[in-house]
Amino acid sequence: MSQGRDDAGRFEETVTEQDILKVFDYEDDPVLTAPEVADGLQRFGKQLTPEGVRNRLEQMAEKGLVSRKKLGARAVGWWAEVAPELDTQTANTVDTRKESDEWEQL
Repeated sequence: MSQGRDDAGRFEETVTEQDILKVFDYEDDPVLTAPEVADGLQRFGKQLTPEGVRNRLEQMAEKGLVSRKKLGARAVGWWAEVAPELDTQTANTVDTRKESDEWEQL
């Protein structure tokens, strides 16, 4: 078995859909190109080529997670249709606060 492949010889997926959605959440511009998403992934210690990002975004578009618009002859802009899921610890904190009066004080 070579590095980066599973037992069946397929490449292991190291960049999740959630990782890609986080890039949209962290960037100031809501519409990003595939190379911008690839650059943004580096913030989270993830690497994927712009072509790999394009392929993943196409798959995510089929699921309704992202949308796209042609911006020019060769440029395509992408945006997230959903927010990334909260990590378990944050979700638990939010659930705990839902039960408290802390929200009413804001």
